[in-house]
Amino acid sequence: MLYIQKYIAIAWTKIYVFCFLLAFVGCTGSTTTIELSPATRAELDAILNTLQARYDLTGSLKITRMMVTIEEGEQREELRESLWYKRSENGGELLHIQALGGMNEPRGIAIANQDKNQFLLHLVNEQKAYVGPLSDGVLREIFGVDLRVSDVLSAIFANPFLDGRTANFISVESSGAKFIIKRPGVQTGHMETITFFIREDEPRVTEWHIHDENGTLEQRATFADYREVSGILRPHKVEIERPIEQTRVAVKIAKVELNVEIKDSKFDPEPFLGEDIEIIPLSELRK
Repeated sequence: MLYIQKYIAIAWTKIYVFCFLLAFVGCTGSTTTIELSPATRAELDAILNTLQARYDLTGSLKITRMMVTIEEGEQREELRESLWYKRSENGGELLHIQALGGMNEPRGIAIANQDKNQFLLHLVNEQKAYVGPLSDGVLREIFGVDLRVSDVLSAIFANPFLDGRTANFISVESSGAKFIIKRPGVQTGHMETITFFIREDEPRVTEWHIHDENGTLEQRATFADYREVSGILRPHKVEIERPIEQTRVAVKIAKVELNVEIKDSKFDPEPFLGEDIEIIPLSELRK
């Protein structure tokens, strides 16, 4: 029975939640890094500071019109999603995602609440709720890939450097407005290639590739259609491709608002844990 429950959870998660918790398998190994010249380091720091400032200036984010296309092998599905993000007064990251049905009714709900150290996956039609501590290990069990909390933020903010890995690089190349940075991944032997362009003094991360120790492409992320929202530059098209798993996720954002008021209750899992809901601890998925 637990096997069936785990299969259902993983299937629903891939279809209705994974499509925006764009899981980046990053990974750092023994790859030799270089010491940048003072001029290159200063130029790169200015770019990284701008990317960081976009994150620092975003206290909340609300996406109410988002189309997601998921391709897995020969199967293809389109759905609508809504997303709410907020940084709490304690500095915790709060995230609420809803996958919507044909009448805009919630079909899948995911809440990640750092303040309460809690993750919720609520499958509305099945009347099931998977609940457990918010940790990288638990997310790995749910999504079936190495998914770190910082990876989710990197996807939302189009910033691969939010995990703080800004010191060690394999190479930094520039040609006009184009920059290509290579750095070790998060797992031994992996390598990440990050491409961005500078236009009107604003850096735009456009591609983020991750290769394994054999040079095989594990994941490709692209960010496009950058627009200014409340003075902050954001991409409105995101695409994630995992060739080995024959999976492609494309996200198009039609409406996004920044720094709007969002009540803390939006990130409270309790309303989804009623008496008519079967509550399943995430720890059972590991059995």
